[in-house]
Amino acid sequence: MTINIDKITYLITITLFSVTYMGVNAYAQVSSLKDHEVENPVDISADRLEVKQKENIALFTGNVVVSQSDMSLVSDRITVFYLGDRAENSSSSISRLDASGNVVMTSPTETIKSTWGVYDFAEKIITLGGNVEFNNADGQIRSPRLQVNLTTGQITMDGGRVEGGQNRVSGQFTPPSN
Repeated sequence: MTINIDKITYLITITLFSVTYMGVNAYAQVSSLKDHEVENPVDISADRLEVKQKENIALFTGNVVVSQSDMSLVSDRITVFYLGDRAENSSSSISRLDASGNVVMTSPTETIKSTWGVYDFAEKIITLGGNVEFNNADGQIRSPRLQVNLTTGQITMDGGRVEGGQNRVSGQFTPPSN
């Protein structure tokens, strides 16, 4: 059964509460990335690396794999924005990762596919956009944009507007067995 969720304000927020829609219970969950430690090391591998030291960015391209604790992000391209002067200090802090092309983010309980993504380390928020497909054990939800708050675990999905109308958030859920 496919359920189209009618967005009054173009926003759906997935919370711990049980949502009942037309007699079907869809138990929304907090992301398993709640309290994700953004300070943990970030491992990145790719086919190619280009460093633009003056701009404090590194471009990873081709089969890029990013992992941090129990989260992974795979894409065609990752741009790493870092802080600090690498000439004075051999280490630097990452402020943001931008992913583009065939983005897939996985955690222990969910898989999210999208066209692009931004991981903001300071805000502790991951934003994914462009044909987002969120999958977990409870079902699947599609939307143009999704945000994961790594502190609270709250997942927010936006419908937004597209040329000629609006793009809605839609989901498919599995009813509980009796």
